Amino acid sequence: MTHLSSDQVFEWTLGTRDPEVERHLEQCVTCTREISGLEQGLRVYRQSVLDWAARPVSIEIPAQRVHTGSWAWTAAVTAVAASLALVPLYLDVRQARLEARNVQDAALLDEVQARLTRNVPQSMQTLMELMDEGKEERQ
Repeated sequence: MTHLSSDQVFEWTLGTRDPEVERHLEQCVTCTREISGLEQGLRVYRQSVLDWAARPVSIEIPAQRVHTGSWAWTAAVTAVAASLALVPLYLDVRQARLEARNVQDAALLDEVQARLTRNVPQSMQTLMELMDEGKEERQ
């Protein structure tokens, strides 16, 4: 069984509900667990941000600076900044995919329209001429 790609998991988590992905999730425990774990992690992250934002602000200036955790803090801030920088990139890629689908859909509609408007077989040509004459007389 082919499991969901990381893009499909990410889009599902963002709220894009594809029927094919939904059918797969009904059958695949592994992918369902993966999405549940990701959603749970995002819920925990969201709650921690809300908890952090709700704390009262107090500024303490230590008498002596301790540099033990500065690299860890810098790495965490860098990771968050990189994540925030990648979100617009992901959204641009997603928009490009949607536009490509729209172009494909338009091409398919043009092809269908071309087939619907093509000339009729020779056996029906006389009928088409009679119909065209009727249109000209009415105008």
